[in-house]
Amino acid sequence: MSQSTKSLGLRVLSLLTIFILLTISNVVLAQPQPGDEQAISIEVSEKLESFFAGQAPSSVDEIEDSQVHVRELAEMVQKTVVGIGVGAAQGSGVIISRDGYVLTAAHVSGRPGRTARLFLSDGRIVPARTLGQNKTFDAGLMKIQVDDWENEKWPHADMGDSADVELGQWVMAVGHPGGYQEDRNPVVRLGRIVHTYKDVLTSDCTLIGGDSGGPLFSMDGRVVGIHSRIGPELSHNVHAPIDSYKEGWERMTKEEEWGQMPGAPFVGVSGGANPEQARIEEVIPGSPASKAGIKRGDVIIQFAGKDITTFDSLVNVVGIHRPGEKVSVKLIRDKKEMDVELTIGQASGRIPQAPEEESRFNEQPVRTDYNSWLSYIATFKPATIYQRNHDEVVNAFTPVVSKAGPSTVKISDGKRQLALGVIVSNDGYILTKASEILSEEMEFPLTCEDGRGNQYEGVFVSHRPKYDLLMLKVDAKKLKSIKWNTDPQPLGSWLISPSISEQPMAIGVVSAHPRSIRGGLLGVFLGETPDGVRVEQVFPGTAAARAKMQRGDIILKVNEIEIMDRAHLIDTVRSHLPGEKITLHVRRGEEEIAIDAVLGREEDIAGSRAVEQQNLGGPLSTRRSGFQSVLQHDTILRPEQCGGPVLNIKGQAIGINIARATRVASYALPASVIVELIEEMKVRDADAATEQSSTDESDETDQ
Repeated sequence: MSQSTKSLGLRVLSLLTIFILLTISNVVLAQPQPGDEQAISIEVSEKLESFFAGQAPSSVDEIEDSQVHVRELAEMVQKTVVGIGVGAAQGSGVIISRDGYVLTAAHVSGRPGRTARLFLSDGRIVPARTLGQNKTFDAGLMKIQVDDWENEKWPHADMGDSADVELGQWVMAVGHPGGYQEDRNPVVRLGRIVHTYKDVLTSDCTLIGGDSGGPLFSMDGRVVGIHSRIGPELSHNVHAPIDSYKEGWERMTKEEEWGQMPGAPFVGVSGGANPEQARIEEVIPGSPASKAGIKRGDVIIQFAGKDITTFDSLVNVVGIHRPGEKVSVKLIRDKKEMDVELTIGQASGRIPQAPEEESRFNEQPVRTDYNSWLSYIATFKPATIYQRNHDEVVNAFTPVVSKAGPSTVKISDGKRQLALGVIVSNDGYILTKASEILSEEMEFPLTCEDGRGNQYEGVFVSHRPKYDLLMLKVDAKKLKSIKWNTDPQPLGSWLISPSISEQPMAIGVVSAHPRSIRGGLLGVFLGETPDGVRVEQVFPGTAAARAKMQRGDIILKVNEIEIMDRAHLIDTVRSHLPGEKITLHVRRGEEEIAIDAVLGREEDIAGSRAVEQQNLGGPLSTRRSGFQSVLQHDTILRPEQCGGPVLNIKGQAIGINIARATRVASYALPASVIVELIEEMKVRDADAATEQSSTDESDETDQ
């Protein structure tokens, strides 16, 4: 089998990271006691008890009261959540005692006695040691290892009681999706419990790789679960119940391992040599695929009703099904389509551990811009009535939308919705997301439809690629323009996204403080020398590899910008978008040369499987990076639902939804950015004016 061939079974999606060799001190075997007066806590008021227990909001006042509570909770729990690096794995965890015990997932911590580093919310990096694990529940324990731990009194959370968790009750998930990022706080997501089992809790708080091991909080600030794995839909997010940690506490502190990881779905084929199709290179004898009649050379084009385009997409689609499930498989053999039925099997059950990589603790950690992913995903069918986005909950926000809904329009090309837009002045100017609309084939005017069914022709006025914003103009008067609010939005604030109907399109909460989202990727590992910034490694399949950059190249300039240091080079490159061409001025040996490179995306390094993981739950916006400032929230949107306003609970627009960015995040451009651009963008771009003039002349001739 070729080196590029990939085996389909239990897959580990990991991120290359350098970790550390730590000095280990003795472990104190004392169980944290619930109710510790040092732990964070927040009381739920009587007027919110029924809502947080699962009843629909009864009024906007109740929604406002819940926002006050959730904001306070979000700020409090941030201090207890940590990013984790163990070997080549990344994940999250929560400090659970004043002396530094940390709960995480077993598949993050791995075997006992491993060295780790923890990234605290205040920016510190501290050493830790992995202790025991109950693999049946995916429960792992760690301990902070510092000399003065007695004086630290680590900020920590209490363990709650998962046996008391009820269907429909509200919970908050916190973690580091995609791995720890020093410019991003632990990310908040708000949702509800949709399933309770003895061995798992399931919520609709969206998760992705890097979240594993993070805490699921009840509304009183106690931990009721630990993030374990995800499923095929955004409502399928699985957590290990906190009671499994309490029951196995003594064994875990003694560094015992027991139990068996749940078996992964298994088909029994290998492939991946052909990047353009899911061609089967090998079928394991006696496997489910063999029993179904699948043969070497077959090309899988559909699995369980889902289209398959690459072997990576097949891996991920198989991963969302459970062992024992019967599915239909459509394949091509000898240029003919065939249908077979396959019963999914179960792998041996052990999630492989990534090899340990160690270095000195005082070394600067290597920062990477691509993500690590969950190695195991499963699916549970949720009960819709218990989800955050159930009509009873979402429709309670209707009074908020009534204040701003008339300022939202649907933009289409006459056949399909392209995006939403927001009316920014009464005389017909409309702002929207540019990349969902502009293309070489797109013809203006476009149709802009409001909530009353009125349709207007929208003409091109201006475009700001830096912000991915497009200004349109319709011939209408006395439209209702949006009211802006430029105040900062605290973590946990409710956000409401309207469409043109009377009901809200979707709701969510602020997940992270505003920050920049970098753009295109070159694909090199950099070092600094007295001569300048030196290329130490060129990653295959990246922009740098395609441009034939070499190890040892000294990068002098990007376009005409002279490079000062490594950080300056990274910032300069990432200020450009994926697909954009830049010119690198490079010293190679004694010669100075110019190299043109077309920038790529993070998945050039992370691999196409990372993209497939992100797509579990819906498509992403084509343009989702290269923004100077975005507000991240957990609202579930589709790409064509971007471009419209996002509202606070007063009905004021705090921004424009600019991208469906990841499985767990949508981005909004803050109102403070937009307000400064509106008057400037009302002035027609020169090329737009020329184009419109030509169109007018053509119309006159025809007449």
